[in-house]
Amino acid sequence: MATRKISDLTELIAGSVASADTLLLLDNSDPTDQNKRAQVGSIFRAVPAGTVSTPGLGFEGKTSTGVFSEAQGQVGLAMGDARLHLQKVGSTLNIQAKDSADTNLDFTISAQGNGKIRLGSILAINDLNFIIPNSSDDTKIARFSTADIPTGVQHTYVLPSNGAIAASDTLVTLSATQTISNKTLVSPTFTGTLTIDAMNCSGNVTLGDANSDTLTVNATPTFAAAATFSNTVACQQTLTVTQDLTANGHIDMTDDKIIKLGADDDLQIKYLNTGDSSYVTSTAANGLVLASDKMFLMNAAHTTKWVYGDSTNTIIYHNDAARITTSATGINIGGAIDAVTSITGSGDIAIATDKFTLDSTNGNAVFGGNITGGGNVTATTGTTFQLGSSASAKLGIGRAASTYNLEVEGSIYSTGSTIIAGNGSAGKFILQKGATGIGLHFTDDTGTDEMVLNGSGQLGIGKTPSQPLDVSGNANIDGDVVVVTTNTANNTGGKIFAREVQLTDPQTGASTTLSAGSAGGVSRAKVYFHSFN
Repeated sequence: MATRKISDLTELIAGSVASADTLLLLDNSDPTDQNKRAQVGSIFRAVPAGTVSTPGLGFEGKTSTGVFSEAQGQVGLAMGDARLHLQKVGSTLNIQAKDSADTNLDFTISAQGNGKIRLGSILAINDLNFIIPNSSDDTKIARFSTADIPTGVQHTYVLPSNGAIAASDTLVTLSATQTISNKTLVSPTFTGTLTIDAMNCSGNVTLGDANSDTLTVNATPTFAAAATFSNTVACQQTLTVTQDLTANGHIDMTDDKIIKLGADDDLQIKYLNTGDSSYVTSTAANGLVLASDKMFLMNAAHTTKWVYGDSTNTIIYHNDAARITTSATGINIGGAIDAVTSITGSGDIAIATDKFTLDSTNGNAVFGGNITGGGNVTATTGTTFQLGSSASAKLGIGRAASTYNLEVEGSIYSTGSTIIAGNGSAGKFILQKGATGIGLHFTDDTGTDEMVLNGSGQLGIGKTPSQPLDVSGNANIDGDVVVVTTNTANNTGGKIFAREVQLTDPQTGASTTLSAGSAGGVSRAKVYFHSFN
C-alpha cells in the first residue's frame, strides 16, 4: 500500500465499523516488533477497569463520568462525586447509590408522565426501612411495623371498599379522635363514658363492668330479648315474668320466706330461722321425685359423701368410705358385717361368681379362688381340714403354687416329731435342694451345725467337711468296714491312714494297740506288724 496521510483514508461512519475490523497499533512493550494490528471487538472488550474518579470507559468532555469496575462481579456508573453500584452478593443482586460529597443521598426512580413503575416480582421491604413521607414535607412520615406478628405467621390486610364511586377515607386508629360511620362492631368493649343519643340493640348488651357501676332506668323498661344483670337489681314494685327466668347467680331470700311451686302450692321450699331448719315439702298425690343421672347426698361442706347413685350402681358411705355398693347382680360390701340379726334366703349365698359359695342345703362353703385374711381360721367342731380333692391340688403360702403341691415362700416350722414322705410306687424318698451349690445343714435348737452336707456333696459330722465323709470325734461301726482299691489295674488306693490301730479279741476282750510310734504287735497270729524303729 502506498504511503497515504490519515486524512486521505476512507472514513467509516458510525454503525459501519464491525468488531472484526482491524486497527493499527503501536506495541510499546515489544521494541523489536512494535507495529501490530488488533480487531475492533477485542479493543472494546478489554477496556480499562478504572475507578470512580477515572472511569475505564468515559464520555467525551466528561472526565469523571463513565463506567468502571472495581471488583469481579461489580459494575459501577460514575457521575462525578456520585456513583451507582451494581453487584452480585451471594444470591442477591444489589443496586446501591453512593456520593462521597453527600452523607444522605436520595435514590429516586420515576416513570414518565402517567407511566407507572411496575415490579414483576414480590417487593419485600424491611419494616424499619418502609416509610411513607409527605410529598412536600419530609418530616411528616407514616411508618409500618410487623413487630407484633408471631414468628412464621403471615397476615393479609384487605383495604375496605367505599363502594363503586371513588372517594377519600381515613383509616381508624387506636388513639385518634375520629367519627366512625356505617360500622358493625362484633363483641366490642367500651371503657370510660359512653354517650348514645338513641340505642337499638338486636343482640347482647353489657352495661357496666364493675360492681360499683350503676344503671338507673326512670322509664318503664321492657325487655323483648334476653337481659343480663351482673349486679343487684332492686324492684320497687312487683316483678312479673311471663317467660322463663334464668339466673346465673344465687337467688337470695330472707328468713322464713317460702318458694312456692304449682298452682296449688303443692311444692314448697323454706328455711325457718327459729329452729334453724330447712324443709322441702310436697303435697302432690304422686309424691316427691328427685331425678338425675348422678345423685349425691353429702354434708353441707360438700366434702363427705353419704349416698351416691347413677345408672350402674348405688353406694352407701360411712365417713366418705364406700360400705354398700349395688351392681347389676346384687350388692358389694366394702367392710366388715359388724352385726347381723338374721340372713334369710331360699337359695345360695354367692360372693363373686365361682369364688365363694355358701350352700344352703348342707352348709358347705366353696371357694373357687384365693382365701386371704388377716386373722385365724378356726373350727369349732371337727378337726379335719382338706385342701383339694386330687393329687393335682396345690397350696401356696406366701407365693402362688405352680409346680408342687405345697410351695412356701419362707421357712417352715413344726412342733411335731415325725416327717413321713415317700411311697411304694416311687421306690424312694427324695430330699432335694432348691438351688445349686448350697449346703444341707442339720443344726441343734440354737442353730449350731451338727451335720453338714455341703454344695459339693461332702458330708461332715461335727465339723465342716473337706472329704466325702468327714467326722469330728469317735465313730462306732457295728459291722465290717470294707476298703476297696480305687484302681484295681494299678493296684492303688484302698489305704487306711491312722496314727494308731487298736485290735480287740471279741471272745476274750483282750486288745492290742498298733501305734506308728512304737514297736510292732500281733493280732492272734493272723497279722504281724513289725517296726524297725
